[in-house]
Amino acid sequence: MTLVDTADTAARAYLGALKLLAGSQRNGYFRQTPGGTAEIVTGAPFPSLNGIVAVGLDPSADEIAELAASPRLNEVAWTIHVRGDDVDPRIVGVAGRHGLTGSMPLPFLVRPLTEADAADVPTARRITGADSIAYQRTMAAGFEAPEPLFTIFAETAVVELPGASGYLVEVDGVPVATSFGVLVGDQVGVFNIAVPPAFRRKGYGRVATAAVLKDAYAAGARTAFLHATPDGLPLYRAMGFELAENWTVFAAGA
Repeated sequence: MTLVDTADTAARAYLGALKLLAGSQRNGYFRQTPGGTAEIVTGAPFPSLNGIVAVGLDPSADEIAELAASPRLNEVAWTIHVRGDDVDPRIVGVAGRHGLTGSMPLPFLVRPLTEADAADVPTARRITGADSIAYQRTMAAGFEAPEPLFTIFAETAVVELPGASGYLVEVDGVPVATSFGVLVGDQVGVFNIAVPPAFRRKGYGRVATAAVLKDAYAAGARTAFLHATPDGLPLYRAMGFELAENWTVFAAGA
C-alpha cells in the first residue's frame, strides 16, 4: 500500500472517530455526503471538533457550501478541514463567507504497527469513569488551558465509548501525562497527548503514545494516525510516524 493509500484510509478512519465522539453527545450530530464530506457537531468548546471535514482528495465546494449553511453550526465555534495544501479557491471562498478567514496547515501522520508495539507500558494505565477528575485535570494542565474546557473528554460516555481508550501515565502515584485512542477498523487514532509543563522533556509523552499503540495493536489495529502540533511533531517523528500529508484548516481569524 502506498503512502497516499494509507493516508486515505486513515483520513476516513479519522472521520469515523469524530462520528463516534459526536454520537456520544446528547446534542451531537453527524451527517456525511456521498463525496466524503461531513458536518460534525460535538458541542466541544474547540472549533476543530465542530464543523466541516472533507476527507476526499477532490472535495466538492458545493457540498462544503451546503453543509456550511447548516443552522447547527450557528451554535458552536467551528472550522473547515480539507486534505492537502492546494485548496480549491471556491472552498476558500465558502470559508471566507462564513468568517473563516484564517488558514493553517495541520500535519497528518501515519505509522504501521508491529509486534514491537505490544511491549508492556508499566507506568501507563487505562482509565475508567472513576478517573475522570484526574484525567481532566492532567489534560488541562498539559494543554495549559482551563479545566472546564476538557469536560467532554473525561465524560463516562466518551471514556467508555466502544473502541475508545483513555490513559493516565503516573509516576509515584502522580499523573504526568494523558492520551486517548480510538479504534476504527484496523486503524487507531491517537489523541489528547498532554504533559503538564513540570513533567515535560522526560519521555512521558512517548509513554502515553505507546500505551495507545499497545492496546490498539492487541485489538487488531495495524496503522496509527494523528494530527501533530509543531511541538509534538519531533516526538512523533522519533517514534516512527511519517508525515503523510498536510491538511488545511480554515478558522475564524484575520
